[in-house]
Amino acid sequence: MIEQELPWHTEPLRRELADVARMPHALLLLGTPGIGKTRYLHALAAALLCESPAADGRACGRCDACGWVGAGTHPDLRVLTYPVDDDGKVGKEIKVDQVRALSDFLVVSGHRGGRRVVLIDPADAMNTVTANTLLKTLEEPGDGLVFVMASSRPDAIPATIRSRCQVRVLEGPVMEVASAWVQGETGCTPQDAGSWLAMAGGAPLHATQFAEPGRAAAHRAMLEAIAALPETASEVAADALQRVDPRQWLPVMQRWLMDIGRCRAGAEPRYFPALAKRLAELATRTDSAALAEAGRGLAAQYRHVEHPLNPRLFCEASIECYLGAFGAPAPATGR
Repeated sequence: MIEQELPWHTEPLRRELADVARMPHALLLLGTPGIGKTRYLHALAAALLCESPAADGRACGRCDACGWVGAGTHPDLRVLTYPVDDDGKVGKEIKVDQVRALSDFLVVSGHRGGRRVVLIDPADAMNTVTANTLLKTLEEPGDGLVFVMASSRPDAIPATIRSRCQVRVLEGPVMEVASAWVQGETGCTPQDAGSWLAMAGGAPLHATQFAEPGRAAAHRAMLEAIAALPETASEVAADALQRVDPRQWLPVMQRWLMDIGRCRAGAEPRYFPALAKRLAELATRTDSAALAEAGRGLAAQYRHVEHPLNPRLFCEASIECYLGAFGAPAPATGR
């Protein structure tokens, strides 16, 4: 069946579906990572294809169409995302052949005379060739054809694609809603939910990843290692970071640096209020220029975060960027 709708998606979905007859032929959903944009798109696609929608337009979750959407077998729904090869390796981009494979789907009518939906997630995974191939269809969409796309990086989507879409911005939940949801999903305490959400920058889906059984201890050690710099040895910090996916620890390191900057400016920490004392102490040991330079260095590391050639060296290089905020490397371990 269809995956349960996230609580903070209900109202945006209702607004989008209030006048479904005037639904744009191409919709681009923007939002920060970890707030459930993929789930929102699937809920929207289910509503557009549902045979017995609720009064507010949302999918009923019981008809044949909803069952097919939930099983990934609806004949009027196509999903373009990162391809997976025969060995299970996930590709880095949506390929032009995936768009070309839509050719027959785009010219036939709906299975039951209704809409056809193409879901592209993430839209920024299309390279220039793929985007240009899609462009002609966006310029001349067929009757009943709807494209729904999502992205956390709109600047990576060609302007020609963006200009042919109606843009919606999906907001994340307020902290109380996010905390309650994380507690319900993981069974953790309110205090732990707050800690995981802090690490995740308020993104509830990412927070549940930090709280995964068997991984929570490694994630706590990751934050402790970052907080202990620059006094602790960089090799020790790298050992802790290397046990965690770099797509998780690099944003945490960035948020930690941002909170140091906030403390230096006399503001309260945004992400790690429980560690305000340590952040304030570190803020006295740096300046705005050094923090900005360290921040630029960490931002540049995102070019390699998906597939670092050498994970250990990636850890060490990121730590070196961070330590630049304090003007000196971490002490050596002597090993």
